[in-house]
Amino acid sequence: MELFPKKIEKLWEIWDLRTCILLSLTLQAFLVLFSSFRRRFKSSLLIFLIWAAYLLADWIAAVAIGLITQSQGSNCNLNAKGNEDLLAFWASFLLLHLGGPDSITSFALEDNEFWIRHLFGLLLQLWLPTILVFVVGTIKYAERTYALYLASLDRFGATVLPKPDPGPDYEESAALYSAAAAMAVMPRVDQSDDAELILELGQKVKSAEDIKLLQLAHLLFQAFKGLIVGFFLSNRDRKTSREIFTKIDHKCAFKLIEYEFSFMYQVLHTKAVVVHRRVGYILRFISLSSILGASIFFLLVGKKSFGTETEIALTFTLLVGAIVLDVISIIKLIFSEWTLLDAQMENQYEWRKKYITATILKKKRWSRKVFQYNMINYCLDQERQFSLFLYKIAGYVRATAIVEQLSNMWFSSSKPVRYPLKKFIFEELKEKSNDAGNLKEALEACSQRGDSALLKSSYTSYIKLKWSIGEFQYAESLLLWHLATDLICYKEEKEANSSHNREDVFYYVRENCKALSDYVFYLLVMHTTMMSPVLGNWHKAFQDTCAEAKRFFEKHKITNYKEAYDKMDDVKTKVRPAAVKGTKSKSVFFDACILARQLRNMEDKERWRTMELVWLEFVAYAAINCKANIHAQQPSRGGELLTFIWLLMYHLGLGTQFSDQEELAGTKMVAIK
Repeated sequence: MELFPKKIEKLWEIWDLRTCILLSLTLQAFLVLFSSFRRRFKSSLLIFLIWAAYLLADWIAAVAIGLITQSQGSNCNLNAKGNEDLLAFWASFLLLHLGGPDSITSFALEDNEFWIRHLFGLLLQLWLPTILVFVVGTIKYAERTYALYLASLDRFGATVLPKPDPGPDYEESAALYSAAAAMAVMPRVDQSDDAELILELGQKVKSAEDIKLLQLAHLLFQAFKGLIVGFFLSNRDRKTSREIFTKIDHKCAFKLIEYEFSFMYQVLHTKAVVVHRRVGYILRFISLSSILGASIFFLLVGKKSFGTETEIALTFTLLVGAIVLDVISIIKLIFSEWTLLDAQMENQYEWRKKYITATILKKKRWSRKVFQYNMINYCLDQERQFSLFLYKIAGYVRATAIVEQLSNMWFSSSKPVRYPLKKFIFEELKEKSNDAGNLKEALEACSQRGDSALLKSSYTSYIKLKWSIGEFQYAESLLLWHLATDLICYKEEKEANSSHNREDVFYYVRENCKALSDYVFYLLVMHTTMMSPVLGNWHKAFQDTCAEAKRFFEKHKITNYKEAYDKMDDVKTKVRPAAVKGTKSKSVFFDACILARQLRNMEDKERWRTMELVWLEFVAYAAINCKANIHAQQPSRGGELLTFIWLLMYHLGLGTQFSDQEELAGTKMVAIK
């Protein structure tokens, strides 16, 4: 029995290669135009489409090469014996497609480790227009392979290391030291000029739209990129960066970090490092010239022996497509941040300043959004009839986790990261930095997870609230404060009649608390890998709290969040749940009701100030404990506020990867008796 009719099989035999070639060209065009969007938009659909196109692009090109190889022994496809030249011409285009666009060499960090596989692919996939296109394809594929190699963690770590330096000659230095000691004058230790250059440039920065801010970001990226591979930074780097960030405002600080993450994304996932060199510019000129030469030659030469009009049209489509994609790549090259790093840009023409520089500096480099989700809605969403039906069906095929993930994506929302939140985060972290004068104090500041914030409240309030931090693990405290914050924000908004009332004195403070609270819960549910180092018994506490919340809602026939908050506020909680139910259950549902009532009894100003500081410490603790390589993945996924806070803390001298040993080693000389 035939699976497909003979007519369809015959049609596919004729069009299989043509379809693959056109699809390969389409995928290349899609990646050129849209792959860079993934750092500016946090859209699951967009990331999925880019991921699918990235995987399919190589696969389709390889399949097409296989079909060309197969057609060499067959007379049915393209009348292969008479069109071997045309097939070879098409094969060179497919090699060009395998080289990929400049805007994406890898989808994830792990892809950079496969540069050896691409090197073997380049070596094994070996008449005038064919040679020209083959040269272009070889250049593109070699660029991609080299970019993957440079972005692999081993090689990326090697670029962070300075050049080998044996130091001054020991015998000469010892003699100099002895002479200086006899004269009671200690020799001066030479230091690197990099720190002085960074400080000098930092003092010239005037606004968030200043081109010097971009140049400063590149220098800081070069100094701090070792964090990604676990290298320790010197105390000199810490002091230099800290001096700059304590003198700029929150707008410049966040713009500076946005530039740094843009450089990180381009180094790890694009051909930027390869292309933005003199050799890269020369190769790009050769590529475009070769494609244009091949097009002109193919246009002028006789085509009677090249097959049908369809095959000739397909060849012209490949040539035009290659030229258009190359031109787009060159335009992107011109309007790239790397263009402005050229020292000659200081003396550029006025028109270039007005158009190119302004366009580059105003580009959006991350989503500037945070996703939001809260536990009350999470529990109510799962209790909806349609959700229950889906979970039941998924249970039969053991796909409950997939349905839950899709459900969370559907019901979660996002909101922009507004300036009041940025300003609050920056100012408070700067204050922490000023209080932490040395590395030991900086490490202590990084270990604070809410307790330090409570100490800034009144003594009475501290005594009443310290149980909510001290008696629970970090993840339990997060869940406890998240529920309490939700309840308080709802009650305050209800009393203010509108959550959009800008005349409310505490509106922005409440928005900051709510945004951070819902953001952290979203990370706990949807991005567990970012929070994994600090989760502890999160899963146990979360499932127990969910179970108790659902039982409470079902008992009181609650179907929406307003009814839920009103009923929770009415609960009489005079005794802690642990004293009544024991400690077997890790639920913090009714503990949250107690905490909310205690916070509501505080004065408005003290309450919101305390809550704001507690949430900042919660987020800062999660940011600094998240693995550096996980942070490095976020720029390719639209960016995360948590990652911005992580790098901001390091720039303010608050981090766990600083060491003063290098500085001490360079200044210490002890006489041996």
